[in-house]
Amino acid sequence: MQAEVERELARLGGKTACVVVRMAEGGPEELVTRNADMVFPAASLIKVPLLIEVARQVEFGLLSWETRYTVSDAARVGSDGVLADISLGLQPTLRDLAHLMITISDNTASNMLLDLVGMETVNTTMRNLGLMATRIERRFIDFEARKAGRDNWTTAADMALLFSFFCTELLPCKDIMLEMLLRQNDYTILPAYWGEDVPFAHKTGGLPGIIHDAGILYPPNEPDVPLIIAVLTSDQVDEPLTRLTLARVGRIIYSR
Repeated sequence: MQAEVERELARLGGKTACVVVRMAEGGPEELVTRNADMVFPAASLIKVPLLIEVARQVEFGLLSWETRYTVSDAARVGSDGVLADISLGLQPTLRDLAHLMITISDNTASNMLLDLVGMETVNTTMRNLGLMATRIERRFIDFEARKAGRDNWTTAADMALLFSFFCTELLPCKDIMLEMLLRQNDYTILPAYWGEDVPFAHKTGGLPGIIHDAGILYPPNEPDVPLIIAVLTSDQVDEPLTRLTLARVGRIIYSR
């Protein structure tokens, strides 16, 4: 599998990274590793660390999944999602905001959650979990911050480690978060050849020149032995080709 994945990703140019880990009964088994520690702009992958921090604060009683929040004009940002375009007065619950952030990558919901929990709190939690390269430095759709050099960052190794925690009892509210990740709406990248019926708890991410996909595949023939997959790309000049290549990588992984 390593050689096949390497060949596919090498055709893209730019920067690419991939980690695949089989969560076997005897312990994690690394199947693929390519540029695992290369740092990438995280794009919407950073929403998974944000989700985990939200769940952590719920667990400690600082937040509640059922609390409702007003979507103010100031909170609304364009791009992915629906909250920026709907009528004034809507009051989604915290759980609604988290669901929208993960399933359709709603950036208004994401910024509302980020304001609730705080950037540095997310960063501290990630460091405590051992994700040393994962950091959030800006709000979503803050392109001025990107121009100034502030961005959100991660690596394939960090994402693989983070998703591996969902296969343990380490994370609070794990089942609620997995339910959201399993409802991810974008099945056009890694799972494009699998079909939407194959369980894949994942999050995608994209910005100009950047396409990521990472999550937990539950193979139908062996659902109790999930695969953790993280594929990150940047400096790409052809988005359709990048998506197709990652879909081919997904097909290689799934067929093994």
